[in-house]
Amino acid sequence: MIPDFKGHHFVKDSKLGGPILGHHCDQCGLKASLRPDGWMDFHREDKGILVAVSGETMLADSPVPSCK
Repeated sequence: MIPDFKGHHFVKDSKLGGPILGHHCDQCGLKASLRPDGWMDFHREDKGILVAVSGETMLADSPVPSCK
């Protein structure tokens, strides 16, 4: 599960057991994928945002934009 940060509240989209777990922010629509290697990909197609964050990075310090 991806924790809440920068005002985002993530909800799980996919079922356990899949190679990538999908999530989305129920407030702004930012999509996130939790990869098996611990990295997280954040994307929002309508805004052209794509950010990959290492599992060792503090999410509050990441370049992911705040929820609007």
